[in-house]
Amino acid sequence: MAATRADVARAAGVSPSTVTYVLTGQRSTRSSTRDRVMRAVRELDYHPNTAARSLASPVLRTVGVLFRRQRSTIDANDLDYVDGVRRALAPSGIQVVIPVMTSSAPLIELRSLVRSGALGGVVLMDVADGDDREAMLLEEKVPTVLIGSSDRAGGAPGIDADFAQMARAGVDHLSELGHRRIVALMRETASDDAHARQDQARELLRAAQELGVEVLMRQVPEAALAGAEIVGAGGLIEGCSAVLSNNPAAVVGLACAAQAHGLSVPADLSVLTLGITQGNGRHGEAFSELSVDRGSMGAEAGSLLLRCLRGEPDPAQHRGLMPAVLTDRGTTALCRS
Repeated sequence: MAATRADVARAAGVSPSTVTYVLTGQRSTRSSTRDRVMRAVRELDYHPNTAARSLASPVLRTVGVLFRRQRSTIDANDLDYVDGVRRALAPSGIQVVIPVMTSSAPLIELRSLVRSGALGGVVLMDVADGDDREAMLLEEKVPTVLIGSSDRAGGAPGIDADFAQMARAGVDHLSELGHRRIVALMRETASDDAHARQDQARELLRAAQELGVEVLMRQVPEAALAGAEIVGAGGLIEGCSAVLSNNPAAVVGLACAAQAHGLSVPADLSVLTLGITQGNGRHGEAFSELSVDRGSMGAEAGSLLLRCLRGEPDPAQHRGLMPAVLTDRGTTALCRS
């Protein structure tokens, strides 16, 4: 016999209404309470009554934006995507929320949230290898759109940055300024890292080879010291004259170290970032940047999700790419060497 909400409540030592609050997020609950409820849900294999759920569903549907599973914080860049999704869906009366998975079993918590009817659709960001949320959402037949790419056969439709174009544009910009040796100061990638980070380093090397520019690849931790180590009193390591970076902490460390050595950006070395809006220079000035419009990408994802919610013809093969644009903030200049 299938477990009921009352069974879950008894097993967790809470009231049935508390079970509902945990599964739907209608009210805040203590983390210890949520953990007990989710453990009971898992052990009893509880599935909310879908008929009752349908009767209780509000006219206003709710869509969740889910960030990368390893993240513990949300930064301003993330909120640009969310605002774009909201702009696309608000005219259709669809609310956009950011669910926070707080239990020790986030996938089970997400599944229960979906089955409770709390989410009518999902925008899933920064999908990484081994990330099983996409498969689970599709299995539960939840309309799902990616910001990024999972490379999963038969996966959800999505919108992504055109990393090949971004890499080529970065190398091309510095090449036109006469820079022939460039340091690529990149974030370290791991087997479970988002595909975006893995793609960016690979496409950067490919673009450099095609354009005849030598790139010295350095994949370093997101730490200021890692950036500081690639510059000395004589300039950048190994005779390089410019830096391309997608590592915000490291590029700030590099700029501070350059200043300490009496070097000037861009007179002594050029700095161009890839998709970073929070990397600040010596006096709070942002670096020249190649990036996508995050709000527009979010809006495109929201529009694609709306098509899914409306049951419009098969968008499953839709893999949109958004080109990066250059924002020149004066941190690149002609090579003097």
